[in-house]
Amino acid sequence: MANYRQSCKWSSFTIAVTVLVIGIVGLLGCFNSPRERDVWIHFLVRFLLPVLVICGIYYSPLFIEVNHTHLYITRLLRKKAIALSDIESVSRYERTMNFVRYCGGGGFFGFWGWYHNQELGKFFVYATRLDQLVLVKLKSGRKYVLSCENADKMADAINHYLYLQKHSL
Repeated sequence: MANYRQSCKWSSFTIAVTVLVIGIVGLLGCFNSPRERDVWIHFLVRFLLPVLVICGIYYSPLFIEVNHTHLYITRLLRKKAIALSDIESVSRYERTMNFVRYCGGGGFFGFWGWYHNQELGKFFVYATRLDQLVLVKLKSGRKYVLSCENADKMADAINHYLYLQKHSL
């Protein structure tokens, strides 16, 4: 069986937040003020926007792919590989509780970073929308919440590869 892959389509919320943040922070950096204290504000805004964009581009997923050995979270600048042998379970995740963000993006280039809720505890998110989520639990206890076009099919595909790997040994 060939690799199974799904793209990570952006939700309208993600698009709106990304455009809004870039627009507002970009506009703030364009205004010049003769006051001395405003120089620091301009420096911060001109430094902050590129840092935010780089972080967003770095973590925002483009697609999720699985093959007979690994689960890949492909981003623009890097691909994260998780060995199937490290995965304990995979399931469709319905968000019943709010995510509390420790560090990451909450709509800017998607949802990414460390989050927490009472149901899952601490987990890392690579998502562009919150209505199609897959929960990946590793044997180490680490958890990932991923988004893709069809979470049911992705969870089934990953579980299929997990089954094949366990029964081919």
